[in-house]
Amino acid sequence: MNPAAPAVVDSTPVREALKHAEERGLAVLFVVDEAQRLRGFLTKKALAAAPSPDLPVEKLLTPPQDVLTPEDPLERAAALLSHYLVLPVVDGERRLVGTLSKDGLLRALSHLAALGEGGLRIRLRPHHPAEIYRALNVLAEENLTLVAVLRGQEGEVILHVQGVRDPAELGEKLEAALK
Repeated sequence: MNPAAPAVVDSTPVREALKHAEERGLAVLFVVDEAQRLRGFLTKKALAAAPSPDLPVEKLLTPPQDVLTPEDPLERAAALLSHYLVLPVVDGERRLVGTLSKDGLLRALSHLAALGEGGLRIRLRPHHPAEIYRALNVLAEENLTLVAVLRGQEGEVILHVQGVRDPAELGEKLEAALK
């Protein structure tokens, strides 16, 4: 989440809001009330098409249909962001506390998957869930650090581990455990 949410107060004239959006290169600008509660959003296009530059932005805003909270799971954010450029993040009192974009979601997912961290990625195609536990037991016996467990395509499980000294030997031990 980006805590620096691009917002203007609902009484702000269109002229000022458009200047704010242009200076920051924003396509979407959020609108809040005096207590920082989210009222809606405006696109730069809507601001540019306003009938008067002196009109308060509250007359043009679109109420938000979807919002996130800091407690929402990434799965919900991913599902919603397939339809939006950016989503507002609000607290329990609907105060705007940040935004989440597709880039922010990708960074969060990359962090969860430990992408960019060193180690070995082991691809398994278990026929039964118990095989995954047997593989994890092998990793524990080898005193390896489990960094992440990911689901691949077509039933594949990817174990990201660190501390492997001999990948070939580990492969043999895993193969034996999964028979």
